[in-house]
Amino acid sequence: MFTEDIQIMLYVDDVKKAVAFWQALGFVIIEEQEVDGTSVVEIAASKNAQAHFVLYDREFIESNSPEVATNSPSLMFFSQDIVALYQKIEEMAVPLGEMISLGERMVFNFADPDGNYFAVSSM
Repeated sequence: MFTEDIQIMLYVDDVKKAVAFWQALGFVIIEEQEVDGTSVVEIAASKNAQAHFVLYDREFIESNSPEVATNSPSLMFFSQDIVALYQKIEEMAVPLGEMISLGERMVFNFADPDGNYFAVSSM
């Protein structure tokens, strides 16, 4: 049986730059390690979060596991203060979609430094 914990592997061009980006959004480092000369960093929205990102260098994955797709998954985050989060991301000068209303929820999307897009919805 599956547990409630989940790790999402994100393949990035620059692990340190990706970590800095997510930390600027409030994510914390759960674990850092070096694997065959490349940095692998596990991050999460909080120390107690059940979903974690594991950031891998894209070139490392492509050379060591060429069968693995390196495109990003489509992920939806949720926020209790979507307006403040939108403003914070806007200040980071990254690609940011317009905040729109979908029924009773507000949603927007943004991109990380590697051009991976993520969606955010109000709760």
